[in-house]
Amino acid sequence: MYESFNNWSYENLGQWHYVLGYLIVLTSHNWPIIVALAASFWFGFKAYMRPSRLNVSWLLTAFLFGLVYEYDKHIATELRAAIDFLFGAEISFWNEPLHRLIGPIITTLLLASAIGMLVQSIRLTILARRARTKPATHPAPVQRNAQ
Repeated sequence: MYESFNNWSYENLGQWHYVLGYLIVLTSHNWPIIVALAASFWFGFKAYMRPSRLNVSWLLTAFLFGLVYEYDKHIATELRAAIDFLFGAEISFWNEPLHRLIGPIITTLLLASAIGMLVQSIRLTILARRARTKPATHPAPVQRNAQ
């Protein structure tokens, strides 16, 4: 049954629907990192074209949110497996504290730093907009007599 469906699908539809299904699954599972990468590229371009504290702050914010997502999704689980492998029965009392450190503690610290950078970036954006709209108050220019 399954083989006959695959043959019919290949003959009548080609392979485009497999590619479309793969792209849908890939996008639905990885949309946070896709958004973080797109934002990193955009803010990286802005920081390259006009280096300023504001642009670099937004770049680091996007980078940190991508790092938090990847750490929680991939890196922390691999580190937990490495801890279980390295600390055997002789020193297994280290497993629980290290799992807490690698799991929720580091993830919370990374997320707090990303949120802190987001707040800083928003603050810098607001201050930059105020500076553009507020008229500059400069003293009157000094007139010098030309002799």
